[in-house]
Amino acid sequence: MKLQKPFLKALSLLIAGVIVYGCASAQRDMPISAVQGTTNISPVVGQSVRVSGIVTGRTRNGFFIQTPDGKTDNNPLTSEGIFVFTREEPMAEAAIGNEVLVSGRVDEFRPRSDLYGLTITEIAFTRGRDTFSVVSKNNPLPKPVALNLDDFKPNTVDQLEKYEGMRVTADSIVTVAPTGGRVDPKTENVGSDGVFFGVLKGIPRPFREPGLDILTYLASDQREKWKKEFPNLPIFDDNPEIIRIDSDAMTGSRALNVPAKAEIRGISGIMHYGFSRYTILLDPDTKPVITNTIRPLPLPPPGEDQFSIAASNIESFMDDVDDPDTKDDVATPEAFEKRLAKVSLAVRDYLHFPVIIAVEEAENLHVLKRLAERINRDAIQTGKPDPKYEAYLIEGNDPRGIDSGFLVKSASVKVVGVQQIGKDERFLNPVTKNNDILNDRPPLILEAEIHSGPANSSLSVTVVVNHLKSMRGIDDPKDGPAVRLKRKLQAEYLANWVNRRQKEKPDERLLLVGDFNAFQFNDGIVDVIGTIKGTPAPAGSVLLPTPDLVNPDLIDLVDYIKADQQYSYVFDGSAQVLDHFLVNRTMKRHLAGFGYLRVNADFPQVLRANGERVERFSDHDVAVGYFSYSEPKQ
Repeated sequence: MKLQKPFLKALSLLIAGVIVYGCASAQRDMPISAVQGTTNISPVVGQSVRVSGIVTGRTRNGFFIQTPDGKTDNNPLTSEGIFVFTREEPMAEAAIGNEVLVSGRVDEFRPRSDLYGLTITEIAFTRGRDTFSVVSKNNPLPKPVALNLDDFKPNTVDQLEKYEGMRVTADSIVTVAPTGGRVDPKTENVGSDGVFFGVLKGIPRPFREPGLDILTYLASDQREKWKKEFPNLPIFDDNPEIIRIDSDAMTGSRALNVPAKAEIRGISGIMHYGFSRYTILLDPDTKPVITNTIRPLPLPPPGEDQFSIAASNIESFMDDVDDPDTKDDVATPEAFEKRLAKVSLAVRDYLHFPVIIAVEEAENLHVLKRLAERINRDAIQTGKPDPKYEAYLIEGNDPRGIDSGFLVKSASVKVVGVQQIGKDERFLNPVTKNNDILNDRPPLILEAEIHSGPANSSLSVTVVVNHLKSMRGIDDPKDGPAVRLKRKLQAEYLANWVNRRQKEKPDERLLLVGDFNAFQFNDGIVDVIGTIKGTPAPAGSVLLPTPDLVNPDLIDLVDYIKADQQYSYVFDGSAQVLDHFLVNRTMKRHLAGFGYLRVNADFPQVLRANGERVERFSDHDVAVGYFSYSEPKQ
């Protein structure tokens, strides 16, 4: 979505952290609406005020108050609610329904972990300095404001500021990201965090779009420079229609564990802000009705003249052996077996035994060998032919010890060779000035002959599994330049290798697969996929442009599926593609289909703990390509 320049100018002050605090003055009695004001920043920030309101909710470190109905200022742009920050468990007298009078300093709070988010207007209450008293008890709560589609307009990252701290309700929300959680890597036990994401019913599912994130753009002191040097730089609006929902933040509430695509009716709570999203903290007594929950569905098996190749990030798959040379998490034997069982189930019943499975984030060859053994044994025990999977992995440079490898169905595949490239490549880190490793998880090449199909057809293929640098830290004020440059140089390294390879072996059937940690389009910083394909974003539209290094170009198979299926991962409510199949023209001639196995990204984290269910064995969905042994008639 293209953003309007006046909007960018107005919002830049809100994000940049330029907040001038006035000197603390004598305490002033003010209505909540006057403290909130009509913009993101309070007009009395830094001043000591006293406000009154009805307590509408409690958290572990504060409480919310709101002006009673009938006493509001009737200005739709000013919020009638506010958070009172107490630092610790709030006083018992701040009970829901009590009307209270409280004093404190007006702060604009932004967590250190949320560098580019908006601020939260709050009353900072300090015991011994500020005052608190109960005016009356057992008051009816102010009626919640009903959210509607008009509240969600483009070009506005702070469109819900007018409801900050107030009670709100939504008739129907459709979830766009499942409930998250905290995984104990040793036991595979999961504690739900109660947080999921949704949109009002009627709003399409949000997807990551091309461009630099608007919050990153507004926070940068390089904006004027960028306008001159990168006049066509696209800006991504961060999908402001997404609502973050925290179901267990309020005292007395319980976590809701929901998948994506579910419909939830009757949500009510308090509008807050956190992790760069407006957030509804659900009322403890809310009883929403949840319908349209999804179940995992197997992909279709390959046809008679077809085979499939899969690529799966299996998310920090560590074994039960302590490796003193790496910073690994050692799983218990029970937890390790649970993870093996889940992936085995996915391969057998949902993927139908791909001839080659490219794997990312396996700790070592031992993990993949155990996984191959488990799949083979489970196949035999369930009456299926033995696929005879064999494992291939070469250790890389990752400090956590995660590597890329292959599971090869040796019953129908002959491995010609396995080679790792780029392990010793270095680059000059612009932050530390050190000559650092470029490829933490170097690309791994598998050359294979696939034997099967009608008349024992055979086909030679070359599959390269990739796991590029993640976007973590890309906006960090200190380490960001190193992260950005590393992603650019990794993409250029791969592009140069592809170009040489195509010249050396023009008839080779070539696939580059895996977790590229990049979208299928320009993200405004580096066009990783475009660079590797040979279609880089033009200068002036990306901060770190790259030359066209590949001829002929590769083809990204995600471009051949429906727009609403173009995702393998969900981040903060935005569906996005991180896992790709890039093929050359020779391999493209054999294409029969492409898609993702939907068993992970749309399902709540708590399901990871269930070893008898396939869901959530990872946070990435599995990319799968179907190919014909013979070239289909064009």
